[in-house]
Amino acid sequence: MENFKKNIKDNFEDFYSQNTSSDVLNNFRKNSFSSLNSLGLPSLKDEDWRFTDLNDFYKSAFKHRIQDNKKFDSALIPESLNFSDVTFIYLYNGKLSHFDSIENVKIEDLESYISRLDSNEFEEIINGHSEKNKDFTFEMNSAFLKDGVYIEVEKNIKLKKPIVIINYYDSEASFVCHRNVINFQDLSEGQIVEYTFSDDDISFLSNKATCFLLGNSTNVEHLSVDESNKSSYILSNLKISQKKDSNFTTDTILIGGKLYRNNVHPVLNGEGSNSNILGLYLSKDSQHMDNYMFVEHIKPNCGSRQLYKGILKDTSKGVFHGRILVHNEAQKTDAKQTNRNLLLSEKAQVDTKPQLEIYADDVKCTHGATTGQIDNEALYYLRARGINLEDAKLIMIRSFTEELLEFISSNFILDLHKSFVEKWFLNSQLAKSE
Repeated sequence: MENFKKNIKDNFEDFYSQNTSSDVLNNFRKNSFSSLNSLGLPSLKDEDWRFTDLNDFYKSAFKHRIQDNKKFDSALIPESLNFSDVTFIYLYNGKLSHFDSIENVKIEDLESYISRLDSNEFEEIINGHSEKNKDFTFEMNSAFLKDGVYIEVEKNIKLKKPIVIINYYDSEASFVCHRNVINFQDLSEGQIVEYTFSDDDISFLSNKATCFLLGNSTNVEHLSVDESNKSSYILSNLKISQKKDSNFTTDTILIGGKLYRNNVHPVLNGEGSNSNILGLYLSKDSQHMDNYMFVEHIKPNCGSRQLYKGILKDTSKGVFHGRILVHNEAQKTDAKQTNRNLLLSEKAQVDTKPQLEIYADDVKCTHGATTGQIDNEALYYLRARGINLEDAKLIMIRSFTEELLEFISSNFILDLHKSFVEKWFLNSQLAKSE
């Protein structure tokens, strides 16, 4: 662990000496690194990390690189994302490469945009997140804040086409930090897709964050898919700040990574706001996927739904730790948290921990978790109707994933979700190509 601390310290000193930006941004980086040191590195003794052993991770050494301006080769885009009726934004090792322009939408390199902000604007755009869930992964991302994209959808604008953000890691990715900030102004609507993938033969650390700022009466649907290779370490944060009457649905599909920490933190800070937090973690071999949900209700008359499902093969391991915090002002909160897991082998393992912390007295909050294998009675029912064993199992596994689709209204996101899940079934030899 001490070697890892030194590795991060050396990387930060090199990074800070090579990056002279605005005083506001420079101070933010220094303060974030100081906060990172104060928090310390997590271990199995920390409640929020008690199911994830980081010892092997801490033995790794990573070198942060200042990324060059590279042109992304669109031929690398998977066929499942090869659409003509979407707006593409390309990131190369986390750095904005190029993008399609959109009327009434600002798209800009993150550092270029935030370097022009005064301290009040910076606080609102970059540092306006809740202090209730400080985590070393996000503080590290803040300390190395530079690369990524800033997107702002103007007031009253409804995006005509989905925005698809492609992020690709190549052989020069060793230690990459980047952040996407997506700002929907009042009464705007749209669909955002983030797709991450990498070269197959590299080992790297990605510390990535996406921060949504949702104005009054906004309506946003989001899909995040990560197919990074299985030698990678992924530390991911999704932060959502919601104002009055905003509606947000996010759907996360985890496929890649040797070790994956997926933090999701929506803050319902406007009366009448609603948040659907959906996720599917698909693990095999010896992958480890740790999902930490922290849903924070601050204002009254808000609703949230967490539905996370895991399918685990081989010797892989999954973690779900879901926490709902209801502040004392958040009366009439309606919050539900559900985690369900399907184990496809005797050695696959899941640890799940639902948690409620309620300080208001007029609320409806429920949580539940289940873990099991394929139901033999249901399997027998299908076999009795002439369906062979492998097809019967696949029908049941597919059915297990489909509950998530009930909360997604965008046909574009629905089709993408199904496409990536089916691809994993094929790659995992659960389904056969036709």
